[in-house]
Amino acid sequence: MASNKLSKYLMYAIGEIVLVVIGILIALQVNNVNERHKERQTERLILQEIRDNLSYDLEDMESNIAHLENKITSCRLLLKALQHKTPYQDSLGYFFYYLKVNPHVSHKTSGYNLLTSKGVDIIQNDALRKSITNLYEEGYEYLTSYEHERVGYNTFLEPRIVPYYSASALQSTKVPKAFKGQATVERMANIGFFKTIRNYEAMQEDMEFQGILKDIEAWEVFGILKHKNLKEDTQELIAQIDDYLQNH
Repeated sequence: MASNKLSKYLMYAIGEIVLVVIGILIALQVNNVNERHKERQTERLILQEIRDNLSYDLEDMESNIAHLENKITSCRLLLKALQHKTPYQDSLGYFFYYLKVNPHVSHKTSGYNLLTSKGVDIIQNDALRKSITNLYEEGYEYLTSYEHERVGYNTFLEPRIVPYYSASALQSTKVPKAFKGQATVERMANIGFFKTIRNYEAMQEDMEFQGILKDIEAWEVFGILKHKNLKEDTQELIAQIDDYLQNH
């Protein structure tokens, strides 16, 4: 009799233990599922944030490319006028003062900063994760470094150009058609950014200044190349993110 009671008690105890273990395993499984779900939600939020940042960056790149192209146009047309001894006209003042324009790389990184704070491994897709880190750690870093060098070079040249600055502002109604982004250039003119050239005759004879124009043009040509390469990489990454979000 006592033996039967002990057996029943042991069976009951074992059953209780098994139920407890099963309950714990189920709870752990549910918790793991919930954690994975939270991670996937976080992943989507981060990717959407990165995508929004990249869209802003594309607009900034387009603006920078337009300014760099205008600087190249300015260098070429001003140099041509100087070499051909073209009489002074207001368009030359626009070209000269555009040399002072220095577009800056201004990319948003809130999405990437969030990704690094959570750990890049939260991005499940290896190719997508690699594309993101390559763009931010290599592409953006290189362009930012180049921009610092370019701006530094232009700042170094400033004392050489100052003697030709004047105080007579040009009117926005005379903005040369050669410029891209006419509305932007007109706004710059409206605040008095563009002025006439002082000592234009001396500038015509200034061979060192003409050499500077060629140097500035070379810097901006390379800058456009780097911007366009980064723009292409950014567009490809946006397409990758869109595809991933649509299919996961």
